[in-house]
Amino acid sequence: MKCPRCGKDNPSDTLFCEECDWRMDVPYRPPKKRNPLAFALVSLVIGAVAIVMAFLDGTEIVGVLLGAVGVLLGSYSVNVPRLLDSENKTLCVSLAGVGLVLSMIGFIIGIASVLGA
Repeated sequence: MKCPRCGKDNPSDTLFCEECDWRMDVPYRPPKKRNPLAFALVSLVIGAVAIVMAFLDGTEIVGVLLGAVGVLLGSYSVNVPRLLDSENKTLCVSLAGVGLVLSMIGFIIGIASVLGA
């Protein structure tokens, strides 16, 4: 019987793998890999686009919506690198923080443009 985790051949009556101690009747699901840098870069791009849309005539509401999405994603992106063991935590948190600030500015400018119009 092959271990679902490490693939070692074990006797058929084995309850736990002799190699990795994984319970043989439990399926193994490898942990999900998250890329905090990708989240940070997406947050930064959304923030920049939110500011641009907030300043253009007729697209202020798009700036507000992108700003709101960017604030949510930026908040998540700031915390992801702190929770994961990432080799570039400082870069990821910095990029996500800038994206968060840009999203907030785009949201505020968009709201001011919509209400002032």
